[in-house]
This record gives sequence, structure tokens and C-alpha cells, in this order.
Amino acid sequence: MSKILFFDVDDITRNYLNEYPLSGVEYHLYDFDLNNPAVETLEQNFDAEIISIFPHSDIIKNNVLDHFKNLKLIATRSTGFNHIDLDYTTNRQIVVENVPNYGEITVAEFTMGTMIGLARKIYKAKSEMKANKVHMNDYIGIDLFGRTLGVIGTGAIGRHVIRLANAFGMKILAYDPFPNPKLKEAGVPYVELEELYQKADIITLHCPATAENLHLLDKNAFAQMKKGVLIVNTARGSLIETEALYNALKSGQVGGAALDVLENEDIITHREISTEIDAQNHDFLIDSVINFKMMQLDTTIITPHVAFNSIDAVHRILKTTLDNIEAFMNGRIENNVLK
Repeated sequence: MSKILFFDVDDITRNYLNEYPLSGVEYHLYDFDLNNPAVETLEQNFDAEIISIFPHSDIIKNNVLDHFKNLKLIATRSTGFNHIDLDYTTNRQIVVENVPNYGEITVAEFTMGTMIGLARKIYKAKSEMKANKVHMNDYIGIDLFGRTLGVIGTGAIGRHVIRLANAFGMKILAYDPFPNPKLKEAGVPYVELEELYQKADIITLHCPATAENLHLLDKNAFAQMKKGVLIVNTARGSLIETEALYNALKSGQVGGAALDVLENEDIITHREISTEIDAQNHDFLIDSVINFKMMQLDTTIITPHVAFNSIDAVHRILKTTLDNIEAFMNGRIENNVLK
């Protein structure tokens, strides 16, 4: 019987695994991640050949995998895999499989939802209504209809955002190093970043984090944009230079930002400051302070990396993960990140 360890297991995951068990499998479910596990809690299961993790397990930064001498497969319950050291896994011939398609519509709908909330100042109005201090003129927003939306990244999520934005009657400008031929045929204009920055009323990010696009939106980029531009980021926090965005928000150059991801967000979303802060570098600490300050602004909507998090998307993640594992047990490798 194969032994499979699942980490970062919540009630939804636990219930799904109980409802759709794989045959010939011994599950071991842990509610903690693999960042700093107590070794003694796992030592009886270090012989497992398969583990499944969530992105909270940043196993680039520790040597926990060294304990799993028989490990053959890491099934990450995510599309991204930058939390896994692929050089290490390749060297040990450990296969890494992901979930490439589960949340395009889910993230796109969340993007549009926070975009509307930002454009119409819904969250500010809600907060002040609850505090019984309503000032109607403070909630004057903008219509999406007729506004120009700059979409950076036209992969699956970006394409869905464009479809939804078209339904709102928005004008589209797209940027991608690898333009999608079908979008071009459909009349979506691809432009250089400089033109997108200069013409867009709202800019939304839908690209992966790479060394090349670190701080894609920085001080120079914000300076090129329309005054009062709105920024939406449901992709990766490192795409935006934290201090530059904060300064642009304070000056009014950026009129508002809806951020589901933040640079160095872990200390806010998944860590205890008291146990982590001493070990972090200077940039991490500066970003963390600015992130906290940015959350206090009434021109921001900041959520804890939950754009993917609908019950439909979570179930798709779990189904694909189990399909990946079952295929691997039957001698097939599916959704290998090293295609």
C-alpha cells in the first residue's frame, strides 16, 4: 500500500479526500506546512514516496526533503511551483507535478470584483457606513464602461479578464512578450508597456513572477501612468515595488490599488511575526512595514492571496492532484512542471 502525506490540510481538503479516496493508498493528513515541521511528528512517515503540498510550504528554504529518502513525487496543489527547488528535485530524480488549469475563471472573476470595488469605493463606503460617518462625496467613483483597461499578461487568466472586461464595455490594451494569436485575430490590440502605462485608466497584472519582471511596476513605471490610475494585482507580489507603490498612492499618482498579493507577504498571511522577524533580511522587513501601512490607506483593497479560493476551484485542484497521483502510481507522469 502506497503511503501519501498531505500537508496544509484544511477541512475542505480532508472531507474531499475522505469522499474520493484512492484505492491502495494510505493517507496521512497534516494541518501544518513543511516550512519548519517538528521532525518527530513525521519520522514514522519519512519512508513515504509521495507528498502533496500547498504553496505555503516553501521548501526552497529548508532541508526537510532530505529526510524523505524514498521520495519519488511532489504533487503541489497549485499552478505555481516557485516554492520548490527544482534543481534539488531534479538532482534526486523527484518528479514535481502541478495543477495547471483550475482557476482561470475564478481568479478573473475575483479580479473584476475587486476592480469594481476599487472603482466605486465600495469598501470605503461599507466601512464608513458601519462606523456611522457617511460622507456621500467621498464615495464618488468611476464607471468601468468606456475606460481603458491595460492587461499585462494574456495567459489563461488574462484572457478571461479581457472577456469579462469586454462585457463591461471597457477598451482593452494588452501587453505580453508572447502575444496570443487568437486574441490578435479577435482585435485585441497589443502594445508596448510604455504605451499601456500612458493610456490605461486601470492596469491589471496576470503574469508569472520571473527574474526578468521583478518590480515590473516601479517608480519609473508609475511616473509614466495617468494620474489617478488604478492598479489591480492578483498575480504575484514581486511584480510591484512595494515602496514605489506606497509613495505613488500617498501622492495620488496612483488613485487606488486592489492587491490580493504583496511582496514578501508571508509574514502577514501565514507567519507569526515573533518567530520569524529576527531571521529576515532588511528588504523583507521594510516591505512588511510598508505593507502594514498600505493596508491602512482607504485607497487600497488588500486581501490575503485568496483570488483562487472558490469551492469550485478548490475541488478542481484536489481532483487534478488525485488524478496526478493516481496516474503516477500507474506509471504515468501527468502535469510534470519540467515539460
